[in-house]
Formats: sequence, C-alpha cells, structure tokens
Amino acid sequence: MTGSLVKLLGGVLFILVLCLFSRGQLSAAQPDGNLRLVSPVGAIARSAVVPGWGQFHAHNRLLGATSFVGTSGLLVGALITHQSFRDVYDNQYVPVALQDPKSPEALFQYNRANQRYKLRQFFLFAAAGVWAYSLIDSYVGANLYNAEAKANQIIDEMKQIEELNLQLDVTPTQLQLDIVKFF
Repeated sequence: MTGSLVKLLGGVLFILVLCLFSRGQLSAAQPDGNLRLVSPVGAIARSAVVPGWGQFHAHNRLLGATSFVGTSGLLVGALITHQSFRDVYDNQYVPVALQDPKSPEALFQYNRANQRYKLRQFFLFAAAGVWAYSLIDSYVGANLYNAEAKANQIIDEMKQIEELNLQLDVTPTQLQLDIVKFF
C-alpha cells in the first residue's frame, strides 16, 4: 500500500513540476506599454494554497519549484514514517505490552515506535518550515520583481527621451528648448 501511494504521489509531483516549468514567463512590460506588476498579497495567497505557487507568480521559478518539491517530499516522508510508526506500534509493541508493559521486549518495541514517531514529527515540522519560507519568499520576491519592473520601465523611458535629442540653450534673455528628430 505504501509503495503504490509513494509512486502515485511521486507521479503527481512530477506532473505538477512539469506543468509549472512549461508555463511561459510573462513579460513585465506588456505590448501596449502598460506595466504589469505582481500583487504581493496574491503571491502569499497562492503560496498558502500550494507551496511555491506564489514564487512562480512572482517569476521566481527555481525557488518555487524548490519549495514545492521540498514541501511535498517532506510530507511524503512524514506519510511513510507514519505508516512505519503505526506498523511497529500496532503489530509489535501492543501485543507485547498487553502481556507485560515493563518487559525488556516491550520497552525495546516502544523505543522503536517512538523513534519513528519523532522522525514523523521532524518531517511535519520541516515541511511547515519550508511552507512558511515559501510564504515569506513569495511576498519578498513579488516586491523585488515589481521594483525591477518599475526600474526597467524608467530606464526604457529615459532611453526614449534620449532618442529625442533635446537641445537646451540658455541666454540671459531667453530659454530655448529644441526637440530635434530625424526621420
């Protein structure tokens, strides 16, 4: 049961990662000249639903894929160790503990089950940590993307102004601004 579940989850993760990487990257400046910015709150909301989705939305594909695969892998690890914990606890510890809970065999089996329980908890907390990182990084990434897009737009506008060949002549009696355009 656990092996087929892991294969199924692995296949789903692989398909999702392929779908996320196959999306074309959107340009910050649209053809009509309007600037398309990324909502930081929207990025957080997306990462709250699926870890890494907000980072993809903020055009940070590598970190988005890393967050998604990391969180998913840790959750799969938690599922596998939970199954192992239940197996050891139910099939090995409980039958021995019902006979004599203080016996060395019962204590040994309890320690084995407890190790698996602690490992499961580690995987769950690590997955929560990666997910929280995904939330924070999607917000920061969206703001950085917006700042870079605005800066690029300003640079493009400055290049357009430079192409106008403005000439400014100042004398004590007049101020003359000429726009020179060659066709």
